[in-house]
Amino acid sequence: RGAGMARKRSRANDDGTGGTSAPAAEAAPASSSSEVKYPTVTRKTTHVKKKVLVLCSRGVTSTNIELLEDILKLLPHGRKDNKFDKRELLSNLTEIAQLAGCHYCLYFEARKMKDLYLWAAHVEGGPSAKFLVQQVKPMGDLRLTGNCLLGSRAILSFDKAFGAAAHLQLLRVLLRQVFAVPKGHPRSKPFHDHVISFSLLRGRIIVRHYQVLAPQHGVREDDSLVEIGPRLALTPIKMLAGAFSGQTLYSNEKYVSPNSARSQLKRKASRQTMGHVKQKERHSRRLNEEGVADLPEDVFADVFE
Repeated sequence: RGAGMARKRSRANDDGTGGTSAPAAEAAPASSSSEVKYPTVTRKTTHVKKKVLVLCSRGVTSTNIELLEDILKLLPHGRKDNKFDKRELLSNLTEIAQLAGCHYCLYFEARKMKDLYLWAAHVEGGPSAKFLVQQVKPMGDLRLTGNCLLGSRAILSFDKAFGAAAHLQLLRVLLRQVFAVPKGHPRSKPFHDHVISFSLLRGRIIVRHYQVLAPQHGVREDDSLVEIGPRLALTPIKMLAGAFSGQTLYSNEKYVSPNSARSQLKRKASRQTMGHVKQKERHSRRLNEEGVADLPEDVFADVFE
């Protein structure tokens, strides 16, 4: 009897009249028609597409290369290029940037394996600025414990002192254009979890990078900042109207080159050395004079006259 019932069920299924196959067949087109169609999300940009060319010269140290890599992590719209030969003209950087489709350029120039200079320029018509880079602390420093999402857009914070002079206002605009990540860039992420701070202190621009920590119940009530790095100090040297050339818009009269500073230290050390030598000469002369005065009279002193 059980085998007969199984044969009847199989025959009914083959005919399409038995079991639950008919309701399922009727429900199939209904399910296809009831599919939810989600709207496509498009990331609209409000900025003109821009890229920043980041490169360095030959003769850079490991610390300089580490700083260059850290700057590239802050710029999702940055493009790295090969090392630039210092014997070539700086105006050739404009052509290199244009061939790469970049609107801005950051060029790290190393000299004597000791000094590092930074050129920031707007390739299409200028302006450009030259800085002396000092007090570099890369992200790998153990004292910098912050962290942020790679590729997220940073909040730029400028000191109020940037509005005090015309050249500082121009520097603020140039730095904002270079470090501001375009909205909707393919390599960027729509988050704001870190801040890049530009502050003025004794004629230098202090650049620091912080992570923003949101309030957490039982841990902290307000937003707090933890430094990520890199940390560096930029001393403005001069500003030009064009890209790496043109009329001088600003020149820092208080700027002292590292070579001059080192030569002054050497002169100071040489003066100390000369003072030691003179002191030794006076000491030996005094000993000789006092020693001769204490000797008894020589009875044979007139023999060799």
